[in-house]
Amino acid sequence: MVQLAKKGPTKKENILTAAIGVFGQFGFQKTSVDDIAEAAHLSKQGLYLHFSSKQEIFLASLQKYLDDGLILVQEELTKANSSLYDRLLGAMDAWFGRHYATFSPKSFDIIKTGNSISGIQIEKYKDTFRAKIAKAIAESTEFKRSKNVYSPKEISQVLFLCGLTWKEEDITSRADLLKKFGLCIRVCCQIET
Repeated sequence: MVQLAKKGPTKKENILTAAIGVFGQFGFQKTSVDDIAEAAHLSKQGLYLHFSSKQEIFLASLQKYLDDGLILVQEELTKANSSLYDRLLGAMDAWFGRHYATFSPKSFDIIKTGNSISGIQIEKYKDTFRAKIAKAIAESTEFKRSKNVYSPKEISQVLFLCGLTWKEEDITSRADLLKKFGLCIRVCCQIET
């Protein structure tokens, strides 16, 4: 039997992964093409073989980061034999917790830049995240057994708003962030852990 070799990431994917790390550390304005090329272990000219500008790299890396995030969220929400609480906490961490780990406070201009360049596209990612959360809640036996007066869509919106707190200064670690998410999940879904 012939086994197909598993393909690794392409050069372009490696560039995008490196780029999001650099943008996450320095922000859009302070990141140079030289910084991205160095992080991707390429020359500047080598980088320009794949992308024509810093803005193009930024948009492509942001899209890859958000696509990867939705994949991670889906993986968490579909974990077999996991409670609704654990699945929602995993999804919140997969979406927002990774932002905490990826972006430094000095890089927050990427949010503004992303919204100004591709705001409609970013809103679609947010909508998709909320829809995935709402679907997982609606389909769970824990929620169906609860006497919750709010709809899964309303709860997903509140969880999303809670998730936006990853940027707050009083969050000192990812563990603190997860505690906040856990409390919000328990209150919103009216479930015990």
